Amino acid sequence: MVARLLAFALSREAAFSDTTVGKRKIEGGQIRRSRVIRDFGDVNAPLEAAFRARLSQAITALRVPPFTLDSLSLELAAHGDGDFYRRHIDTFIGGEKTATDRILTGVYYFHALPRAFTGGELRLFSLRPIEHGGAHLDIEPPCDSLLLFPAWAPHEVLPVSCPEGNFAQSRFAINCWYNGTA
Repeated sequence: MVARLLAFALSREAAFSDTTVGKRKIEGGQIRRSRVIRDFGDVNAPLEAAFRARLSQAITALRVPPFTLDSLSLELAAHGDGDFYRRHIDTFIGGEKTATDRILTGVYYFHALPRAFTGGELRLFSLRPIEHGGAHLDIEPPCDSLLLFPAWAPHEVLPVSCPEGNFAQSRFAINCWYNGTA
């Protein structure tokens, strides 16, 4: 799957667009800077099947209350030199609420070998603020690995360093949101 996804990403490089947060573009990338694509063509079906196959195990392991899966939302993010995503959660709040909620977040990492970038760790934060004893955990983005966590968990993508600036050397991740109702 890694070789297939890498070939797909590289063949579609021109189709990637600058990231947005919600439905608005962030000027200068103060919150998020990367490039994404949401059309997976013929790799969409096997990706969705792979993510769906992990749902039951994730619910048990994460102790998430069972929910009705309404849909999956997928995006392929490419983080190149200097790209990042500041601390955020993946659920909608306030006026942004939709008919279904993001319950779980899945991140599948893949990249060219040998790995040419540094950084890009996923930082998961505790719910307690750091100034009140809270902590964080930095998770490396190893190739061909899947990380699942509750969509309400605060997290960020630490800056990526890819000095040659070659798209093929980016930190690639497929972000999957399990959308559902309780």
